[in-house]
Amino acid sequence: MTGALKKLGKEVTAIIGDSQYPENLMSLPNREWIQDKSYSQIEPKEFDLFIILDSSLPTQISRSGVSFPEGMKTIVIDHHRTNEGFGDINLIDAESSSTSQVLYILFKLWNVEIDQDMALYLLLGIYADTGGFKYPNSSPETLRIASELVKIYPNYHKFVFELENYKKPIELELTGLALSSLEKHLNDRVVFSIIPFEEIKKRNLSKEDAMEGLIGDTLRSVVGWDVVASLVEAEPNVVTVSLRTRDESKYDVSLIAMSVGKNGGGHKGAAGTTIYESLKTAKTQLLDKIVERKYFLTSTL
Repeated sequence: MTGALKKLGKEVTAIIGDSQYPENLMSLPNREWIQDKSYSQIEPKEFDLFIILDSSLPTQISRSGVSFPEGMKTIVIDHHRTNEGFGDINLIDAESSSTSQVLYILFKLWNVEIDQDMALYLLLGIYADTGGFKYPNSSPETLRIASELVKIYPNYHKFVFELENYKKPIELELTGLALSSLEKHLNDRVVFSIIPFEEIKKRNLSKEDAMEGLIGDTLRSVVGWDVVASLVEAEPNVVTVSLRTRDESKYDVSLIAMSVGKNGGGHKGAAGTTIYESLKTAKTQLLDKIVERKYFLTSTL
């Protein structure tokens, strides 16, 4: 988006938000365009327009909350069907594989030339959000767009490799820890992995490192585990939850995520939320919400 706006002659400030820039993306071109700042570190009144990408809630812009000043317009561009449409203008395409796919179409409508750097970013965005074209959100149109981007940037393989193969030792350690603390429910069709704060503190880990223990995708790979959740208590009484399902035609984990904790949402097959309770209470609340959906009614009789 920054590249497209620059081509249109706009003065652009791009910020990363609350998160740290991922180490496995450091080698991507134009990294310097994105400032390591959160919304609270800029002066919103200095800007005419704020374009918000891939965020279905204002709290996903910043966990500390945001306030849009009078005079600054907001545009939300997203593909999550849980998006509230909180911008002055909202471009939300829930049928699209990714926000990157939405941007590709938008740039074409703007008659903005997609150069090699832009093509690489859009391709990686589509690849990541479709799980390497494994998820049902990969449509024929998605593959067509990806093929067009590959024509522009044919040497993308190195960056896909870095995207998928950049694990840190702590990630493997926490994966092992998460797998050693599985809880099975509802005839083993619902499975939780649990990492309590005591384990995070014992290892003197940062909150960012603790998030490496979210292994929802790993749990989803097991046949028979229909709905899975990875719970990490990176701070006392703050439990981050990653929800996944093998079959999103039967189970919609975004509805579960939206019904428990705060700032929950996502896709049918992959969603997340944060529960501001003790780990024990968080587990109970999450399981109660899964039971309320009546997905497993017949299996519990």
